[in-house]
Amino acid sequence: MNYPRIKILLVEDNPADARLFQEALAEVGSHNFELAHVSHVSQALQHIGENECDVILLDLSLPDGHGLEVVERMSRQAGEIPFVVLTGLNDEEMAVKAVRQGAQDYWVKGQVDGTLLARALRHAIERKRAERRISTLRDINVAITSTLELSSVLDLLLAKIDLLLNYSATGVWLAGPNGELDLLASRNVEKEAWKALARANPHTSSRSVFDNGNPLIISNFKVDPRVQSPGFFVKYGFVSYVGVPLIVKNETLGVLSFYSAEERLPSEDEVEFLSTLAGQAAIAIHNSQLHEETKRQAVELQKANNVKDEFLGFISHELKTPVTAMVGYAGLIVDRTFGEINREQETYLRKLIDRGSHLSQMINTLLVAAKVEAGAIKAESEEIALGDFLNQLRSAYDGLLNNKVALTWDYPSDLPVVKTDGGKLRHILSNLVTNAIKFTEKGMVTVAVRVRGGPSRHFSSRSVNGVAGSGASIEFRVADTGIGIPKDSIPLIFEKFHQLNGLRASHSGSVGLGLYIVKRFTELLGGRIEVESHPGEGSTFTLTLPCQG
Repeated sequence: MNYPRIKILLVEDNPADARLFQEALAEVGSHNFELAHVSHVSQALQHIGENECDVILLDLSLPDGHGLEVVERMSRQAGEIPFVVLTGLNDEEMAVKAVRQGAQDYWVKGQVDGTLLARALRHAIERKRAERRISTLRDINVAITSTLELSSVLDLLLAKIDLLLNYSATGVWLAGPNGELDLLASRNVEKEAWKALARANPHTSSRSVFDNGNPLIISNFKVDPRVQSPGFFVKYGFVSYVGVPLIVKNETLGVLSFYSAEERLPSEDEVEFLSTLAGQAAIAIHNSQLHEETKRQAVELQKANNVKDEFLGFISHELKTPVTAMVGYAGLIVDRTFGEINREQETYLRKLIDRGSHLSQMINTLLVAAKVEAGAIKAESEEIALGDFLNQLRSAYDGLLNNKVALTWDYPSDLPVVKTDGGKLRHILSNLVTNAIKFTEKGMVTVAVRVRGGPSRHFSSRSVNGVAGSGASIEFRVADTGIGIPKDSIPLIFEKFHQLNGLRASHSGSVGLGLYIVKRFTELLGGRIEVESHPGEGSTFTLTLPCQG
């Protein structure tokens, strides 16, 4: 087997040792070596600065350097060139330290076997190449996974390839909705001219890679019969091509194309490396496409929600006036304002008033929800004597309960004055208490209020950023012994238009906006609301409002 030519730099100040290495390598006929010899570290650094070099044989005892100091200088200045240190029989410990500091291998001078030495040098080159490729893959992966924006991913990918790999130009072709390939990103090519070529000639090299799902190598555009427009590539100074498919989850997203200005036939290892690189890029591109699709869907969903909210607001506003008028006129008739009515007429009119009032409440709820969604409702601030506030709320339920449900109020007589939006707090608590009564066929509803975490007599239930502070808070707890809520439904009950299936929904008779408004009002007041519930045992809603003096 004949190997590619390898350029070796021997750094050895002992002429006899240098001659032994030269003779040993000359005896290996299957290996093609070109050997250069210098005797000083300074000469070696000058040589690799002016000449190509594949591997260095480095003695550790030289006139201008000794031991690990030589290794450190070579590691710092040789860059990507691998080196193998030469050592005597008694210096193997030093050689091992040298390997730890950057040398690829070490060789004992007294064991000069040409075949083994040639193998060691090739292995050193291969290990260094593998390290470099791993490092390249890591650098590229870190770059392209640092963002989810597709254009940024492609720009970072090509920038890293341009910096780390020896290709004249690169391009990323991605498939569109109809399977057509589009050059979305490129380096060192005229993008629009290449896109025009793809439109005029559907059977491009990148198209072949995409259709077949396998890498394609063209070592010379001028002589390869598969190239249909060789003059185009010659015009831009390109001679060879490597294309690898961008595949993720068995789906080909596009093609990563590499162009060189000289004739080039990459090895199997290089093609495998480029395929691995393309696999990493495909994952990042796929994630970016999912991200952009998610953003697009979110925008479309928001537009749809805005249209829906505007429609609901408009319809609710248009319905509010006639419904209010209908209920009002029915009330006047029941009150005999326009004359006497019989008992049957009164019965039906009262049902009309009841249903109309319920419809009016639903319309009001829709209007409030639309305003909340549009950001048209803000939290006000006023001082409220909490004890008086709860007494008034409590009186609103007098006479409304049947004998099967007991409503208990539990709060101390010395509650503080709070600074909050009384209307929104009343709305929240009224909704929670009314729901608790509605979903308790028989049993008890308890409303408990406590001050937590501070002795102050004056508090504010709003904080600057809407997050509870470290001071005192007020806790409102509404507990019932009703039908309860399934565990998997608890996260959903505060969503807009959500209604539970089964028994709880059959008790509701609402549009599914009550708890949504409760949650939004709670957020406006800078508080939080939590739920504990077990089906058949009841539910407990806990409203906590932060208090800052």
